[in-house]
Amino acid sequence: MENKLWILIMGICLISGVQGQSVEMDEEKSGFVGSKVELRCRFINSSPPVKISQVTWQKLVNGSKQNVAIANPSLGVSVAPPYRDRVTFKNGAVRRRTPNLEDTTITFSSLRLSDEAAYICEYTTFPAGNRENTVNLTVLVRPTTQMSLSTPTLVAARSSKVKTPVATCVLANGKPPGTIRWESRVQGEVSTREYRNEDGTYTVQSDYILVPSRDTHRETLTCVTTYNEEVFTESVILDIQYEPDVMVEGYDGNWYLNRENVQLNCLADANPSVSLYQWRIINGSIPDTVEIRDNLLIFKGPVTYELQGTYVCEATNSIGTRAASVDISVIDKPLPQIATSDVVSVIALLLAAGVLLGITITVLILKIRSRKDNSSNDSQSRKMSQTLRKRPDDFQHSSRFYEELPNTADYVSYRLACNKEDYPEPYSPPIQPPLSFLPQQPYHASSQPNTGTSTGSSGGTTSRNTFSPPTHTTAIFKYPSVSGLTSPPIGAAYTFPKEQYV
Repeated sequence: MENKLWILIMGICLISGVQGQSVEMDEEKSGFVGSKVELRCRFINSSPPVKISQVTWQKLVNGSKQNVAIANPSLGVSVAPPYRDRVTFKNGAVRRRTPNLEDTTITFSSLRLSDEAAYICEYTTFPAGNRENTVNLTVLVRPTTQMSLSTPTLVAARSSKVKTPVATCVLANGKPPGTIRWESRVQGEVSTREYRNEDGTYTVQSDYILVPSRDTHRETLTCVTTYNEEVFTESVILDIQYEPDVMVEGYDGNWYLNRENVQLNCLADANPSVSLYQWRIINGSIPDTVEIRDNLLIFKGPVTYELQGTYVCEATNSIGTRAASVDISVIDKPLPQIATSDVVSVIALLLAAGVLLGITITVLILKIRSRKDNSSNDSQSRKMSQTLRKRPDDFQHSSRFYEELPNTADYVSYRLACNKEDYPEPYSPPIQPPLSFLPQQPYHASSQPNTGTSTGSSGGTTSRNTFSPPTHTTAIFKYPSVSGLTSPPIGAAYTFPKEQYV
């Protein structure tokens, strides 16, 4: 019975120890070709700890395991021949006579594309058995960037609308593949292709396509490549060859008889430069008094009628020949010339006239607005006059009733009771003299204030709008018989609170 209990306890301990062991590793690691990378492996032991018998690093290739490095407490460290010069254990305690194998991180140096794989770190323990974990190693390759013109010489054919690749940008042998975009003031099309190489790298090629022309010559194309969040730029300048673009200058339309020192100048824009200029006259020959100096046609002596005609200049380069012409007419007398000072004076006069015109328009607009405002005010005045003419008796009665009010309190109360639609405020009789105080106590209708002058204790004269409140507690307001106002019931009294006086 005791032996069975002991075996049960040992089994429980063994299971607890197994559950407390693990191998810590990174899930993903990456590095560039030729660089160094660490593959971390750390054994988390149980309590009580188990004995580590051996640690083995293996490479998983097509479902099979290949040994890379082994650390054994008795036999020491061993690295497989393909990795002997490039794989080492980072922790020096692994290589001691009494090694510590809990940290068996290895260092890969001089990474190769063939090193990309899943790697297994396996711990052999006693009595728990084997424990392992896996890390995926990705090997990156920085691509090489190359940008060039599609052809050394780009020719702009006359009247051609054919699109052609003018520049090429390449991201070669990168892993993973990068991206390419273009920047330029010249509008064009982009064609991009991606290839997978035999070693697992990628090549991306992008062409910039447009119609070569004189306008695109000397324009800049910039290739912007992005790889692994790194951005690189490279530029080229377009070299477009085109035949000459020709024009003739020098004739101002004022070649008159006996004029001196006149000449024609043949201007040509070409790439490559013009190699030959030729002058001729349509249906005639160049006079003997005319000297040809490359692109200049110099007329010696005074102008005569013999110089009239159509002069043609032909410019030639390696791409082609283009021509331009000018018709020369000789007149009897010179045309009137406008001096620079006259031109300035005319411009100043035009500016002054513009300013005066602007001021005049502004004044007219203001006058029109003023007339509209006056017209509106006159219309309102007419409407008010019509209203007053329709109801003159009401306003006369109102004015008369103001005079009948016995004191200031009745005046204020009446003003509050008046219908403002019947008695517009601007036509209400003013208070004469202005109020100097308001009564603080109500009064009774039986107390009749003086309507005229009265003599006080001092013998002075008191205004009928000045009131000394008696000691009564109520005030009776008698409604006036005004058209449009409804009279209260007979015998009804209206009490004005103190607040309405104010």
